Amino acid sequence: MRSLRGILAAACLLTCVAACSGGSTTTAAAPSAPPSSTTASKPKPTPTPTPTPTPPTFTPVVSPAKLTGACPLLGNVELAQVLGVAWNTREPSEMPPEQLGPGKAFRCSYPVGELYVLAVSGGKSPAAMVKQLESECSDPPKPVAGAGEVASYCYGTGYSSLVVVAKHAHGQLRVAEVEMGRSRADVCESLAKLLGERL
Repeated sequence: MRSLRGILAAACLLTCVAACSGGSTTTAAAPSAPPSSTTASKPKPTPTPTPTPTPPTFTPVVSPAKLTGACPLLGNVELAQVLGVAWNTREPSEMPPEQLGPGKAFRCSYPVGELYVLAVSGGKSPAAMVKQLESECSDPPKPVAGAGEVASYCYGTGYSSLVVVAKHAHGQLRVAEVEMGRSRADVCESLAKLLGERL
């Protein structure tokens, strides 16, 4: 499997609303003519509020018989909620799958991180796969109980946080790896457990 370096996408949305009003000149009324009391003033138009975008509905696939991508396993809004960050309206992008030996690798690019999913047929060792991915950690990985067969998280170089989960499902070894900004331990553990259910 190719080296998976962290690719943290930082998206900035700059909305600039400018309003300009032009002045008009009016001729002053003669002092002897008082203003008419029957003249009605025009009401100022009420500004139209900018609608708040509605998050798209997302129904994740849960342990599908056949993996067809990484994005169907984890929604954009869902990932933002787990990480405790603002939802970004940019939808995640599914990259073309890669054939890696006997397995297939999928990658989903989110505004706040990357999700890689690998599916390999047969009874390969999940612990060996997780250990290989943990080689990118800059500090000792911390195991996560109750997430797949083997799961851990760590902090590394080139990215801030790495969460890895592996389990056997539907005759395959399935591995999920998330690279994202530095996150608290409870956030990494929650994400590992969520992916453990989805693989």
